[in-house]
Amino acid sequence: MIKALLDYQEKDAELREIELTLSGSEERKKALSAKKYLDGVEASINKLDLKAAELSSAYEKCLADFGKLKEQENEFKTAAEEAEDMNAIDYLGKKTDELLGQIRTLSATVARIEEEIKGVIAEFAQTKKKTAAAQVQYKENAPKYAELKNSLKEKQETAKKELDGLKSKVDPALMERYLKKRASFYPVIYEIKGNACGFCSMQLSMSEAGKLKNGEIIECEHCGRLLFTK
Repeated sequence: MIKALLDYQEKDAELREIELTLSGSEERKKALSAKKYLDGVEASINKLDLKAAELSSAYEKCLADFGKLKEQENEFKTAAEEAEDMNAIDYLGKKTDELLGQIRTLSATVARIEEEIKGVIAEFAQTKKKTAAAQVQYKENAPKYAELKNSLKEKQETAKKELDGLKSKVDPALMERYLKKRASFYPVIYEIKGNACGFCSMQLSMSEAGKLKNGEIIECEHCGRLLFTK
């Protein structure tokens, strides 16, 4: 049973090597990175469009409010110039000062919105630049990765077929344990060295050592590898 699994793992190394070659290829990394950006760029542009619309609406409202305040200011100034009663003049002067304060506050708001609009415009330009670069990157690397996959396809399929043949010789429960662990790390099964894990050198407990002597395959409590002894 152990020999069958060791034979399987030895052949599995070939498939693993192909998988690592594919997953570690620069063409794949660059193509995936570009595609990820391109897949999300529409949402980013939609957010910028929404923000631009909100800023534009706020800007137009501020300009309209600014115009109304300037009209009121002129009205108060004219009324103050024509007034003869000192109380009326004082009142109109205070109202004019209040309006000037509102105008200053509104002017600051308008300036802030203008800066935000400039920021959105700059972000649009940067997004456009990045999108163009991502399109070029994907166009260059996707075909190269496809070519690499195609060059390894026959070797990969052959390895899988051979593994399918070896799998039938391994206990199904043990095979299931192996495949679950194989998804996280490789190699999966090791022979113990002395009284320790053959991978991480963690010392085995007496109970674990006893199970090994009885022919069982145990799991290292430290690294999770499957362990056996001849």
